[in-house]
Amino acid sequence: MCIPQDNFGMPCFNVNANFVFCPILCQGVTHSQWYLFNDFLIEPVDKCEAVQFDMSWKVPAILYYAKRHLNSKYNLTIKNPIEASMLLAEASLARKQRKCHATFIPLLLNEMPQAGELVGLDAEFVTLNQEEAELRSDGTKSTIKPSQMSVARITCVRGQGPNEGVPFIDDYISTQEQVVDYLTQYSGIKPGDLDAKISSKHLTTLKSTYLKLRFLIDVGVKFVGHGLQKDFRVINLMVPKEQVLDTVHLFHIPRKRMISLRFLAWYFLDLKIQGEMHDSIEDARTALQLYRKYLQLSKDGTDPDAFHKVLKGLYEKGRKMDWKVPEPDTQNSPKNAPVFSPVMGL
Repeated sequence: MCIPQDNFGMPCFNVNANFVFCPILCQGVTHSQWYLFNDFLIEPVDKCEAVQFDMSWKVPAILYYAKRHLNSKYNLTIKNPIEASMLLAEASLARKQRKCHATFIPLLLNEMPQAGELVGLDAEFVTLNQEEAELRSDGTKSTIKPSQMSVARITCVRGQGPNEGVPFIDDYISTQEQVVDYLTQYSGIKPGDLDAKISSKHLTTLKSTYLKLRFLIDVGVKFVGHGLQKDFRVINLMVPKEQVLDTVHLFHIPRKRMISLRFLAWYFLDLKIQGEMHDSIEDARTALQLYRKYLQLSKDGTDPDAFHKVLKGLYEKGRKMDWKVPEPDTQNSPKNAPVFSPVMGL
């Protein structure tokens, strides 16, 4: 099946009665119709719009499906894999970016990640369009159009070796679209950070960052982070479940609330993070440390009962603290808390 796709990732599908994805969806279809799939938006388009290509902004792509394990019978190896050189040093789009402003150290050839190795990841986002909603007569809210988020910064840190915790990707994503909310308190992104004319950050294109992440996914690294499922959803990347180690799920009891990275860092690592603003480097490093702590407490996942007791202590402490990290001037350290110490054996 051929899917025309523009540079903004908006594919068009041709649906007709002879090519059935789902009988219910195609019931009553008597003519061929092209549809544009753009995230939440699905709308019919003319055939001439779908099949004509202007290579300056619209390029064709091909999507095909193959049976699992078919590779044992046929050679389905990707002919043009993304090269490791994508992770090496690259120039910034920002005119004012200087080496003294660098927040990461690119990988060397002998540092290239291998299958199964850890990579700490965190992403920050900005809002391009606010949510549009209306109030129903019964007082409930109905969403007409959801808010549109765009990735603004992606950070990857080394997960092992002598430079563990040192970032090798810290890309700010240049955008030509109008940002309505930088979400600075939560993203750390400030006005001007994404503008090539005035930014002092390492600014790059979304395509360049996509290729780096795609290389890491194809190599088979394991991503460690907090809330990665949502991050990858907004970034619009599919990552196999076995390659995702999400601390929001590792430190979670089913049917209970999810716990913030800030609270987990305070409780398990005695760290106070995300003060005035979030920082993706700090968050990626903290997630890595929490994963190491998880392996230690669960004995590499071999003692679930003991780790469940740890989680019960965590939730009990969280309820007592109303899930708020104490201010810096207080002496309420989790390592001194009676709920924490007996469980952890510190």
